[in-house]
Amino acid sequence: MNIEYNLIRSRKRKKTISLQIGPNSEVRIYAPHHTPITEINRFVREKQNWIDKAIRRQAAIQVSSQERVYITGETFYYLGQPYPVECYFEPLENEGVMFWDDRFFLNCRENEALKKHYFVSWYKKKARSHLSGRVDFYSGMLKLTSGSVRITSAESRWGSCSGANNLSFSFRLIMAPPEVVDYVVVHELMHIREKNHSSKFWALVIEVIPDYKKHRRWLRDHQHEFNL
Repeated sequence: MNIEYNLIRSRKRKKTISLQIGPNSEVRIYAPHHTPITEINRFVREKQNWIDKAIRRQAAIQVSSQERVYITGETFYYLGQPYPVECYFEPLENEGVMFWDDRFFLNCRENEALKKHYFVSWYKKKARSHLSGRVDFYSGMLKLTSGSVRITSAESRWGSCSGANNLSFSFRLIMAPPEVVDYVVVHELMHIREKNHSSKFWALVIEVIPDYKKHRRWLRDHQHEFNL
């Protein structure tokens, strides 16, 4: 076993052993006071793969959570793939973002807030077009009638369905792979039938997206990469 950890024993803890990944990838093990060290080491060995993945995920989050600087070579996601951006300023051309030949092009003066504005506007436009199309597709397939489709700037809530069956989606969803986007669309459409997350609701989702858990996990693991 090659994982170092800090052991925290407690007289109040009766039976269970648990672990936590703290700041700077510190592994903390919480155990009842009289738990043998051999049992604790066995627990850590069994969790080694999970610990390794959690530490790598934490490191990736720390890197990707750094603020955008909007310079040439920086990458931005679109439909699940990262693409580089080429930044320049040509005053005789329209300012804004273009996507061509697997690359973003940003024509903008040196103004970080304005650069962000152009990217957000581009993503919102693409999200409205793509998501409206997928809502229409699945609404027809499932024989469901939704209300309006709204694009929001939510950072972690991918979608919602109101009591009046109006749908809202974060523009950041367009950064995810198409199959993940479809999962969120189906998820919200199924709330037209079931306004909760009961077993009946998930049974409806699984009829259309059998591997929905994989897509839900992808969003959880990658949402930190969609900051602007």
